[in-house]
Amino acid sequence: MDRALFSRTDLMLLAVVLLLCAYGALMIYSCTQAQLAMADEPPTRTVSLQLIWILVGLVVMLLVMMVDYNRLPTLSPFIYGLVMALLLLVLAIGPIAYGSARRLSLGPLSVQPGELAKIAVIIVLGTYLASRMRGEQQTFETVVRSLAYILVPSALIFLQPDLGTPVVLGFIWFFVLFLAGAKLTHLAAFGFALMMLFAAAWGADIIRPYHKERLTAFMHPENEQYGAGWQIRQSLIAIGSGHFLGKGLYQGTQSRLSFIPHQEKDFIFTVVGEEWGFVGSTVMLGLLAMLMWRSLAISWAAKDILGRLLAAGVAAMFLIHIVANIGMALGLAPVKGMTLPFVSYGGSSMVANFAAVGILQSIHMRKRKIAF
Repeated sequence: MDRALFSRTDLMLLAVVLLLCAYGALMIYSCTQAQLAMADEPPTRTVSLQLIWILVGLVVMLLVMMVDYNRLPTLSPFIYGLVMALLLLVLAIGPIAYGSARRLSLGPLSVQPGELAKIAVIIVLGTYLASRMRGEQQTFETVVRSLAYILVPSALIFLQPDLGTPVVLGFIWFFVLFLAGAKLTHLAAFGFALMMLFAAAWGADIIRPYHKERLTAFMHPENEQYGAGWQIRQSLIAIGSGHFLGKGLYQGTQSRLSFIPHQEKDFIFTVVGEEWGFVGSTVMLGLLAMLMWRSLAISWAAKDILGRLLAAGVAAMFLIHIVANIGMALGLAPVKGMTLPFVSYGGSSMVANFAAVGILQSIHMRKRKIAF
């Protein structure tokens, strides 16, 4: 990479990402060490895997940074097609875990193509809309055709079944279309149609009872103390018990005693609330706000419409994950598998997030020509 180009790296964005990774690693170790020790496994096993994925993610980010984002339109059909093929493979040979087949096993490792689908959709959607810009508003035909880019992966992911990722893809589509100049009336019409389809799927029992239970439990968690409402109740207890300064690092009783299943993934924010209290939670929210600020700032400062839409898609992906994950922990949103960017445990999500940051960095570094 050219040194002059490399010097344009957004160091603030990189620092925020690394701080979130460090924050997450501490929280993952805190909520997994006791369980691993009781199972006669190394207490650092889970956090060590997370650190490995962070290193892999950094390499992916660097590789993506080195690619001029203006080359992504040429690569987009290959990227999109490869991810769609992986999603089909998941349905064909993916192992079933907790009632869903979402991963492909690669020896000791596993890959979740649904996470990669988010990046593929951002690239192909940004590419398509940038090529169709005519004046200040997108035509209705463009809006309809763009919808196909999310319907295909959403349908494949829905069959796994996974309801969270299609919501993320839909939000990315809406956010990017809005910034690309689509009429609100068009977007509202499609939003209403999708809600009607979901209602029909609910009534026809296409949505599985397990998912219905998880989607409705957050409204009345007290009615399902040992079912889908258990995680929400324990999450609220954990966050509430942290008070202002928290119980202290590695001192959270809810976390150490495994009251919240899979806490290192979907409910990592509860560890922050319990052990570091209001102050620690505010610091994390501040870092996440800075992540959003840099993403949107890069979108705004991009030199062309392609860069603007790609960065907007990344910002949308981060935003829906942050809102949904913290909303779940606070009992304000249904419990779905949405990780907190760079904080929650997960290899595929970590790599996808770093790839997204690589796209942001590529746009930021090339926002103006280098003067010689």
